[in-house]
Amino acid sequence: MTFKSAEENAYAGVLALLLEVSANPKPGNVDRLHDFPDLKYEHFLASATAVYPTFFRCARGEGSIGELVLEAVKRSFDVCKRNVHFGSFMLLIPLIKCQGNTKSVISALKETTYRDSLAVLEAFEICKPRVMDVGELSLKSETIRDKIISKRINLHDWLCKSPEDNVVARELVEGYWRSLEGCEVLLNYYQEHEDLNIAIVYTYLHLLSKFLDPLVIAKHGREVAEYVREKASEVLISLDRGDLKAVERFDEELVEKSINPGSIADLTVVAIYLALKEGLI
Repeated sequence: MTFKSAEENAYAGVLALLLEVSANPKPGNVDRLHDFPDLKYEHFLASATAVYPTFFRCARGEGSIGELVLEAVKRSFDVCKRNVHFGSFMLLIPLIKCQGNTKSVISALKETTYRDSLAVLEAFEICKPRVMDVGELSLKSETIRDKIISKRINLHDWLCKSPEDNVVARELVEGYWRSLEGCEVLLNYYQEHEDLNIAIVYTYLHLLSKFLDPLVIAKHGREVAEYVREKASEVLISLDRGDLKAVERFDEELVEKSINPGSIADLTVVAIYLALKEGLI
């Protein structure tokens, strides 16, 4: 299916952000029933609604990818004063620009320039999300700006240098295959159970059970990320048997340990967006 209009495309982007943060229990992440000390459910609502004008410009084909990511981050930061959706914006904006066509994003990224990379770097410097170190072209490098300019590194070339565990960057240059898998899981579960909230939770757990979260790796190390993935697989089996309490206990455990699989939440946002494109609700 395709979006009927730019408005519908932009609306799907915003709605995907709202549905993802509202799903509960979503282990380790902010949702409508619990906050973090410095990040509240309301921050996600404010950020999602603030970026509709950017999503609409994007859907209309206006602006470059890097420029639009920076604009979205600025709009979000203006109302929230903190990082809320950096990873989601990185994934959604190229996809919205390509009308939800995952196969077109790689070509669109190849057409970006080093100025798009500089815009994304500025967006990073505004919201300062936790990221993995990628060596020479790390966002945390003091010389990254000079290297981008001197080597004219566009977004595609920059993202291709990301490590395999950086699921957000890899998703962009590999055609969104993880999110497409999540979309299929979401649509199938919703069709069978007609419970959108649990369908989103189920999709999140499915993705969490398959992929290591780079934010967890960056903050807690690879061993903890692997534990989270393995535990998610166990909890997913319990949820298949109708045991929602197992999900709630996993959520409590991760929140207590300050383990936040935020990148998997970003993939879940995209899975929802793609499902909306296919006619979800």
